[in-house]
Amino acid sequence: MTINYQMNNKLLILFLLFSYAITAQQLDTIVNNTIYDKIYSEKLSSEREIIIQLPRDYNLDEEDQRYPLFIVFDGDYLFEIVSGNVDYMSFWGDIPNAIVVGINQIDSRYNDTSVVDNLNFTPISSTANFFEFVAQELIPYINKKYRTTNFRIAVGHERTGNFINFFLLRKIPIMNGYIVVSPKYTNKMKDYIAQYLTNSEDNLYYYLSTSNQDFKSISEDVLDFNEKLDSIAKDNIHYKFQNLDSPSHYTLPAYSIPFSIEDMFSIYKDINKIEYDSILLNLKTSPVRYLEDKYEKIENYFGVTKEISINDFIAIEQCIDETEKFKFFKDLAKLATKKYRETILPSYYMGRYYEETGEAEKAMHIYRSAYNMDDIAGITKEYLLQRADEIANYYGY
Repeated sequence: MTINYQMNNKLLILFLLFSYAITAQQLDTIVNNTIYDKIYSEKLSSEREIIIQLPRDYNLDEEDQRYPLFIVFDGDYLFEIVSGNVDYMSFWGDIPNAIVVGINQIDSRYNDTSVVDNLNFTPISSTANFFEFVAQELIPYINKKYRTTNFRIAVGHERTGNFINFFLLRKIPIMNGYIVVSPKYTNKMKDYIAQYLTNSEDNLYYYLSTSNQDFKSISEDVLDFNEKLDSIAKDNIHYKFQNLDSPSHYTLPAYSIPFSIEDMFSIYKDINKIEYDSILLNLKTSPVRYLEDKYEKIENYFGVTKEISINDFIAIEQCIDETEKFKFFKDLAKLATKKYRETILPSYYMGRYYEETGEAEKAMHIYRSAYNMDDIAGITKEYLLQRADEIANYYGY
């Protein structure tokens, strides 16, 4: 009996530990939204391992909410760099929430990326099959299973940094952003890239990096190529180059990837001091129109809808005050009515318009009429009533 009792206790403990492990594993999956998956490829006649990170609130967001897609090559060592930075930056609202997919290539890197013909140096054999796997199987699989936008970013390093440029050669490129770190360019690849970027009318982001501690052959090649790309001045091509000082060939992705992600989505951020000082204060046109254009570009570029932030409304208000272009308060009030109708913001801006254009009595009535509206961003009903009283006392209304 004693032996059985002890055995039962051991079994119970093992069962509880096993149950805890399963529960913890499930909890990690829910919290981190990281999914380990396998996809069978007809093109490759084999199964490939992928790892997927969904946005934190993926299961809580509206069903029509969609997300840009990162395709990370060399996912066995680049995935965490990309997914960690995407999660961190989107948490703070500097970039949109996005889906990150990493492809495990630890045992197939050369065959996936580097088998090319000797004449045109385009993919053949296993590399052509891998190219078709990504374009015709992996991306449709992700699009069908998850809510993605059509904005896709390819991330590669060294051999995969060269390989991802083959997607530029398609008649209709399936990538909108390229993060190319210390690429081992094959013959003719640089000519293909330059030709595409010169002739393309598509909006495209292209990031390229090397370092002073990179492999000499790669560094010299990339530095030379940058001079050619830097001469391509087109509004639809957003090219960014970095030659860093200290990172080695192997640590360079840890420096390049965070910068490139933030730079690619720079327009998504709220208006900062640099944007305010260099652009807003020097506008010859309406600052309100600038704000509307900014958010339209976000939707057109990335396929995501971002509500105009209250911080950006305040930035435009400050710009109007500082440049004394008070007539634009009327347009700002109309925009606030569309976005923050239930708050006192529209009344505040409309009151400012009347107050600054010589119609103080109208401003007073507007301020008082907002008494039943909600406060917002430090603008309170008490503040508007105070402004109304000051107008009444000054003019004797």
